[in-house]
Amino acid sequence: MQAHNLRISISLIGLIVLTFQTQSQPSGAPAALVKTAEVVAVSMAPTRAVAAYSKAKFITTIKAESSGRVIEIANIGQVANQGETLGLIADEEYALRLNELKNIISSQQAQVDFLQSESTRLRSLERKNLTSQTALDKNKSELQVATANLAQAKSRADQLKNEIKKLTPKAPFKAFVTEQLAQPGQYVNSGQDFLTIMSADATEIVAHISFKYKAVIERGQQWQYIDQAGQTHQAVVEQFIPAATSNSRQIQVHLKDLTGDLLPGEPIKLLVPETLPQPVIAVPRDALVLRRQGAHVFIIKDGKAHKTNVTTGIAQGAMIAVEGDIKAQDHVVVRGNERLRDLEAVQLTADSSLH
Repeated sequence: MQAHNLRISISLIGLIVLTFQTQSQPSGAPAALVKTAEVVAVSMAPTRAVAAYSKAKFITTIKAESSGRVIEIANIGQVANQGETLGLIADEEYALRLNELKNIISSQQAQVDFLQSESTRLRSLERKNLTSQTALDKNKSELQVATANLAQAKSRADQLKNEIKKLTPKAPFKAFVTEQLAQPGQYVNSGQDFLTIMSADATEIVAHISFKYKAVIERGQQWQYIDQAGQTHQAVVEQFIPAATSNSRQIQVHLKDLTGDLLPGEPIKLLVPETLPQPVIAVPRDALVLRRQGAHVFIIKDGKAHKTNVTTGIAQGAMIAVEGDIKAQDHVVVRGNERLRDLEAVQLTADSSLH
């Protein structure tokens, strides 16, 4: 009797399992639509988030190079390309002095022209023995003095023109104005502060790193950072000071932002490697299916999804290291994997490959 009941129970269990399998994947059911990404072999290292910030590479105070009254001055926030004018300083005496020098040049030029003409006339008379050597020598001496006076007047005029050019301060690089240190109508002396400017297209990331990470700081390394919007970006280590630069006894590291989108002074979180990078097998985070019993991924083989248990490791950006029966160049499901079953037939969407 007991054996008969046992056979009935086993038959019922088999019927339930068969019914469940038939219902869970009915015959002729369409293949599951999925997106995939390639498994990659990369080098990764565990990272620690460190507070950092971006700054302009160049911050300069523009000084007045000539004395005068301020007529115009660039507005705060105004962007100027290299060589563009940042303001105008006027000095009425410059115009008077320039006009005076122009008159002196005209006078000296007339004197030189006359003496050159006189030299030609005297040489003509000399051939006819109608003049003396003394007259020729005197003319030559006077012509040399007049020529020298003319050159001196032209040089003084050029110097004054150069001074006049300094009445319009120019941007030494592409920059925006951060502070006005003078006001229109104000009289400024040569050397007085005029404007403060900051480079507009040359920014860098600055971080202070603990000395325990000194072995992993190398020029040319690519580190990641997280901006205020939570997005992850890349930066390259350009320079670092191999010494403590503050009371906190930390190493100052300068990085180049590869996006070019950071504004000067913008705070970020820099992901600093804690060790030298190690080779790992990595998949996109979206490939992981997390359950109480552990994590697994689905590897696509022959049009079917093969469930593969994995152990997760360090993460870097959108990628995470995994260990298990998985290798580089495998393709794992990154969309549609939550309800996927082992050995279920799949169909790749048109934009499936996510590299």
